[in-house]
Amino acid sequence: MSRTRAAHPGRLPRRLLHRPLLAAAVAVAGAATAFAAAVLPDGNGLPAGRASPAVAGTAAGPSAEDRLLHDAEQRLLRDCMRRQGFTYQVFALDEEPGVEAFPYVLDDSAWAGRHGYGSALRGQRAARARSDPNRAYFAALPPDRKARALAAANGPTPRGLSTDLPGGGTVERSGQGCVAESQDLLYGDVAAWFRASTRVEALERIRRGRVTADAGYRGPLARWERCMRGAGHPYATPAQTRAAALSPTRPLGTAREVALALAEVRCGAASGLAATARRLDAHHAAALARTYRADVEQWERLRAAALPRARRITGEPPRG
Repeated sequence: MSRTRAAHPGRLPRRLLHRPLLAAAVAVAGAATAFAAAVLPDGNGLPAGRASPAVAGTAAGPSAEDRLLHDAEQRLLRDCMRRQGFTYQVFALDEEPGVEAFPYVLDDSAWAGRHGYGSALRGQRAARARSDPNRAYFAALPPDRKARALAAANGPTPRGLSTDLPGGGTVERSGQGCVAESQDLLYGDVAAWFRASTRVEALERIRRGRVTADAGYRGPLARWERCMRGAGHPYATPAQTRAAALSPTRPLGTAREVALALAEVRCGAASGLAATARRLDAHHAAALARTYRADVEQWERLRAAALPRARRITGEPPRG
C-alpha cells in the first residue's frame, strides 16, 4: 500500500476524483445507522458516497486504504458496543461500485456490459441489507433496550459536533457514543475529522453541480440526446436513462438494460460528452481544491495519521 500523500493544492484527493465517497466510515451517525450494515450512501453517491468520479468513467472499487480505515473503525465500533452491553457485527465494504460511479454519463463499456445500470447490484445490496444481522438484532430488542442501544451508538442527542458546509448550511451530529468514540480513536480528533470529512464530501456534490451547469456541458449533452434518439432511445439526459433502467415498477429486464447502457456509452463517446465531463470535472475539482485547500489538506492529514492506527487495530502488518 502506498503512503497517503498530502493533497496537492490544485486537486481534490484522488479518492474523491475517481470513485464514490465511500462514507461508511463517516456516515454511521444518524439514528439506527450503526445497526444497518448497508450504510453506503446511494447516489451521493458518493457518498458517501462517495457518488462519482470527478474524472468520469473509472468504476474502481474502494482502495486498500479505504478498506483498512473502514475495517478498523468497524472493529472499534464493535468493541465499544460490547462494552455498552450490545452486539454489533462488523461488515465489509462493497467491492463493486454502482452506476453512481458515473455521475455524468456511463462511459465504461466493460462495466456496462456486465451490469447495465447496476439493477442486479442494487438487488444484491438490498438483499444483504434485509439479511443484515445488525438490523435483525436491533429489531428484536425490546423498546427500552432499543433506545439505550441507539444512545450507546450515536450519543444521547444529535448535538455536539457542528460544521458549516461549503456553499451554505450547517450539519450537526453527536460528539458522544460509540461512533464518535471510534472515529476519535482512529483519526485522533473526532471534531476535526467530522469537519474535514463532511466539508470535503460536500465538495463532491458541489463539483458535480458545477459541471452540469457549465455552459461547455450543454453542447455535448444535446449531441448525446440526438445520438440516443437516433439509436431508438428518446432520453434527454443520462439521468433519464438510468431512472428508466432502474425503475422499481417497470424494470427493463437484463438484456434491454445492458443494451441501453451500451448505447449510452457509445453516444457518450460519439457526442464528446464523456470527454467533456472529464475535462470540466477536473477543472472544477482543481478550482474547489484551491478554494478549500485547508479542508482538503486536513482531510488528507487525518487519513494519513489514521493508517498506522488502523493497521494496529486490524493486525495488518506495517508497510515500508
